[in-house]
Amino acid sequence: MTKKTLNHPIACAKFCNVLLATILNSGFVVAQVTEPKPEAKVEAKPETKTEAKAETKTESKPEVKNESKPEPKIMDAGVSLKQNTVINFAEICEKTLSEFPGKYDKEKLKQACAKTELFPECSSVNGVPIYHYNRIGTSKDSQKILVFSVIHGDEVPAGSVGRYWMERLESIDPRNTWRVVPVLNPDGLKARTRTNANKVDVNRNFPTKDWDEKALNYWKKDTKSNPRRFPGNKSNSEPETQCALRHLDEFKPDFVVSVHTPLKVLDFDGPKIKPPKFDYLPWKSLGHYPGSLGRYMWFERKIPVLTMELKEDLPNNTQPWIQLQDIIGLLVGIELKGVPK
Repeated sequence: MTKKTLNHPIACAKFCNVLLATILNSGFVVAQVTEPKPEAKVEAKPETKTEAKAETKTESKPEVKNESKPEPKIMDAGVSLKQNTVINFAEICEKTLSEFPGKYDKEKLKQACAKTELFPECSSVNGVPIYHYNRIGTSKDSQKILVFSVIHGDEVPAGSVGRYWMERLESIDPRNTWRVVPVLNPDGLKARTRTNANKVDVNRNFPTKDWDEKALNYWKKDTKSNPRRFPGNKSNSEPETQCALRHLDEFKPDFVVSVHTPLKVLDFDGPKIKPPKFDYLPWKSLGHYPGSLGRYMWFERKIPVLTMELKEDLPNNTQPWIQLQDIIGLLVGIELKGVPK
């Protein structure tokens, strides 16, 4: 076909049709043309890249999200509290509790500490973890008992009770559900001070309804500004108080036990009942104060609080702690049942 013929539109159309038919009838040529298909390659590359990017994005999203989210609701022993910081609070639990006075069962303590848990917000002013131990009750009518010990850091024997109850709970199937916070004020414990590292009395820092009106006035007038009983400049200002409130809000106890020394009494804030006999300590009401746990829980929320004020010298055996733990179970499970709050 001449150049002139190709310039003629009809002749060109006929030629192109013939050429196209020839290509289509040739398997080899079609295969050659189809396999490389530059258009397909060009189209496939960006699609693959886009899909890869999308997959990468999808996979990385949760990681980014998790970094910005708060830590899990409850953490098991030996986890990261802050980025790149791993604290094995099971080991801290064993070391700290083993230093309290009195005999203890090393294996039972190890078992109990291995089961401790930690709320992300539960750390002291100096960043020490405030761990807790749970034991689920077996009764279908199981009540919840929450124990705080070493609220005041210089009341060291209080920690021995928390430790023993953890050990014993590992050995029995309790009717009720127990949660033990064996050391609420670890900074005070280390410094052997009643107050925390901010020099605040944690047991005067609870946000009672009258705190703003009365707490500081009471401290100045009634305690003569005793630094050991400073309630802070604001209620619920301390991380230890906030940790205690986290337990109260999440665990929703039916009964609270607060372990102290050295007043040698059992102080019960709760409904009027005839207290069970307990030879080791007498029952006596000590009153309650602005910012105290007893006022916050019983007088404002009608949750009974038993404050144990131990002797400075621990008993020769653990029988009093066994008896008292059973009395608490009795109080919450039987005697308080149906008693008007």
